[in-house]
Amino acid sequence: MSKLLYVEPTDEITDLVDRIRRAEGERDLVFVLPPGGRVLRSPLDAQLLMQYTRGFQKRVAIVASEPQVQALAIRAGFPTFPNVSRLEQGMPMTAAPSAEELAAAAVPVAVAALAPEGAVVSAARPAGVLSRRSPSAMVAAEPGTAGGGPPSRGFWHTRAARNWAIGAGSAIFLVGVLAVLLLLPTATVLVGVQAHQLTDNVTIQGSAGTQASNVLDVIPTQALLTPDATKTFTVTPSGTQVLPPTPATGDLYLCYNGGKQIGAGTLQLTFTGSAAAEFQDLSGNGNLGFTPTSAGSGGTYSIQPCSNGGASAQSSSPGLPVQADTNSLGTQGNVAAGQQWFWAPANEQASACISPASAPGLCVTGNFTISLTNPQGMAGGQNSTNQTIFSSSDVASAQQQEQQIAASLTAIVEQNLKSMAGSAVIAQDSSGNGVQLTVTDPTLPTVGQAGHAQTLTVSVNAAATAYSPKAARAAVLADLESKVPSDGALLPNPKIGAIQVVSAGPGGSVTLSSAAVGYWAPRVDLQPYRSKVTFMSPGAARSFLLSQLPGASTVVVHQSPFPLPWLPLLSSRIQIVRVSIAGGSSTA
Repeated sequence: MSKLLYVEPTDEITDLVDRIRRAEGERDLVFVLPPGGRVLRSPLDAQLLMQYTRGFQKRVAIVASEPQVQALAIRAGFPTFPNVSRLEQGMPMTAAPSAEELAAAAVPVAVAALAPEGAVVSAARPAGVLSRRSPSAMVAAEPGTAGGGPPSRGFWHTRAARNWAIGAGSAIFLVGVLAVLLLLPTATVLVGVQAHQLTDNVTIQGSAGTQASNVLDVIPTQALLTPDATKTFTVTPSGTQVLPPTPATGDLYLCYNGGKQIGAGTLQLTFTGSAAAEFQDLSGNGNLGFTPTSAGSGGTYSIQPCSNGGASAQSSSPGLPVQADTNSLGTQGNVAAGQQWFWAPANEQASACISPASAPGLCVTGNFTISLTNPQGMAGGQNSTNQTIFSSSDVASAQQQEQQIAASLTAIVEQNLKSMAGSAVIAQDSSGNGVQLTVTDPTLPTVGQAGHAQTLTVSVNAAATAYSPKAARAAVLADLESKVPSDGALLPNPKIGAIQVVSAGPGGSVTLSSAAVGYWAPRVDLQPYRSKVTFMSPGAARSFLLSQLPGASTVVVHQSPFPLPWLPLLSSRIQIVRVSIAGGSSTA
């Protein structure tokens, strides 16, 4: 509760300062000024009073009825009230009196100064102005003072409530700021570890049926074989050709009638020259002619005289193999047995020689004829006929169809091969080897080949090897890891080159190659150190980690979103990351 201090009209500013100094147990003081008093009549008084108020750590309010005094107190920063009632209500003046109010308040003072001593001045007193009376009388005259006692509710109680609310809000704000400083920041600690380069050239073997295992540089593959894709087409011959006639064959027996007898009467027939002898029928019976075969032209034949004028000497002379002339009538000389013809040998001197048996080589002519007979019939003759054959255009069309069908079926089986591979990759080397296409072509007709329409079938299948690039990369990584020393660890994200197919073929066999580059460093378990560096300063955390991790050469601390003099209080807000620092190299 504020303490009321009543000021006498004769009090000076020093008296008010002395009263402030003596109020040791009181913090809130209220000076009630009488009208016409000496204090707070100049800005200097107001400034001195405020200076001593602050020096003694007091809170002072002013109750004054005079506008001039009110104006000086408000400008100096004192809570100012026109009367005690307003003090009890806790409603200080918010603005100094205006110039008009100050001028109106100055009129009664001027009138009183000019009036004779003892005269009664009847000028009206401004509203709210306290009479020049003793402090006790002034307090008694103020409404709401309850007999002059202190006010029941002072200005400073209301002010204290406001100050408490401001303080509570400030405390909440400070707690929030502290929570943000402790919980929001994160820190990333980069620990540089000396790393060694490791390079590796890997050759990987793949085979079908191999199970995924820990065998180094070996991966399983798939042997792919598509079903046969088939298609048929028809080739029809459109050409024709004339077949030559086939002559009849058989044996002729010779004898002669009339003419001059030579020696014992036996003649012999031999063939001379290159022209084929022709035995032409002179009897006019069918105009048939016969030519000795190649076997017949190479022999010598005896010609005996015909008995009884007929042709009955066949038993005394070997048969002469002949074939019917192709210009003979009928079915190329097919004749029944027992036929008889006559031949004039004089017409055949250029190709045959008839000589006496006693004088071989002496060709003679005479008035005699040769009879020819065939005890057995001649057969086997065939007239000329037309035959259907494959022309050049037929063969070309068949070849074109076969090629088009083979290409179409090849595309089908290649697509089937890809479908069978699925997510795996079909192995093909730089020369294009790896996919085997088997095309089964039919036997195509040839130009001039006789025949009828043919239905031909083309068949195609494909075989290849498929492998998993993921499995191949895993094999390369495993090979690289096998080169790391036992006390080291391969650093993350090594560079693995493209998988190259060295050789490939059907049946699941493939050889792959790749190159890999990585870094290895000594094993360091960083997780336990997260909790050990919490709330350390960045410099202290750096020194601590360097002393505890022999393999570490540098430690860099990054804080987010802003740097602080300490690391986060929670270990979950700290991340320790190993960073490789390239040094020496190791080549495997």
